[in-house]
Amino acid sequence: MKMKKKRKESEASGRSSNLPEISKSHHSLERRSRLNKRCREDRGVATVPPSRGASLLLTPSRGLKRKIGCIDKATQMGRSMRIEDDYVTGGSAIGQGKFGSVTVCRARANGAEHACKTLRKGEETVHREVEIMQHVSGHPGVVTLEAVYEDDERWHLVMELCSGGRLVDRMKEGPCSEHVAAGVLKEVMLVVKYCHDMGVVHRDIKPENVLLTGSGKIKLADFGLAIRISEGQNLTGVAGSPAYVAPEVLSGRYSEKVDIWSSGVLLHALLVGGLPFKGGSPEAVFEEIKNVKLDFQTGVWESISKPARDLVGRMLTRDVSARIAADEVLSKFYGRVFTCFDGEHTKDSHYQSLFNLIFFFNLEKINIDNISMFC
Repeated sequence: MKMKKKRKESEASGRSSNLPEISKSHHSLERRSRLNKRCREDRGVATVPPSRGASLLLTPSRGLKRKIGCIDKATQMGRSMRIEDDYVTGGSAIGQGKFGSVTVCRARANGAEHACKTLRKGEETVHREVEIMQHVSGHPGVVTLEAVYEDDERWHLVMELCSGGRLVDRMKEGPCSEHVAAGVLKEVMLVVKYCHDMGVVHRDIKPENVLLTGSGKIKLADFGLAIRISEGQNLTGVAGSPAYVAPEVLSGRYSEKVDIWSSGVLLHALLVGGLPFKGGSPEAVFEEIKNVKLDFQTGVWESISKPARDLVGRMLTRDVSARIAADEVLSKFYGRVFTCFDGEHTKDSHYQSLFNLIFFFNLEKINIDNISMFC
């Protein structure tokens, strides 16, 4: 399918400059496809919005059945409550995008600050995003959905505020140590495994969607492109971000392992300071994703341990059947890759939080223009 090009991206070059330039080409593939055909929907996903006053409880897929009956009433759609009744809105802006904005809001009951994601009505993916967040919220690595409100024109999703910002804004213009990369990947893999066990595929894992709490804890956010999946099901529909999208997405049939590929791209960026697939346009990036053979043996990779190289290679293989799963990453690689993170000292959560604080909050902020929470 031909996609309309929104803007030309700079050719990424050099070990330390790839990340900022390629990060500019992270517009959602699904949103690109909407330029050609509005209201495109993935097969097998309910698209009819619930009537006002009805909760959005769809037939659950693998893993989601355990959550039925545990939905917080405040997060149900169709409630008559107004957001102004419970929160002071209009706080400082966190992000701005094509379909809405994220601002800080404050609870009237206790003064606690939260993030409020406001989306225009008419976007069918809002219902899917809320339904999925209802089921995955509660995991320590997922941004918590606190409440859902609506008015005549907009949806308001009140969520946990991650005051540490985004991972992409805390990454250096260059590689970080294997130990730090391991800490980030391990937290991401724990969330990915949880989502897959719950029958959810995120489909848009990238550093823009990895947030940090004030104590340095990693949280996965933005489930706007997430979708439910049944055991053995093949997904269809274009979704993801160009630099992180798996090759099978471009072919039209894929599984939950697209999240492993995207996480592998993230690990690549953390280890060597640049993204593996580059191009002056999304189409050029797609061609590299489909055809370029990656070399993990020479150049900058010579200074990286063999287990780490093997892990990146197994995450970024085009052979989906050979691509490693999230549980295998956690069970087989942690303990022999990046062993520092499996030492006795890391069992102390205070130490781990302190380590994250020291690392993330002393990094130079990457200068990336025109990046928003919804790109």
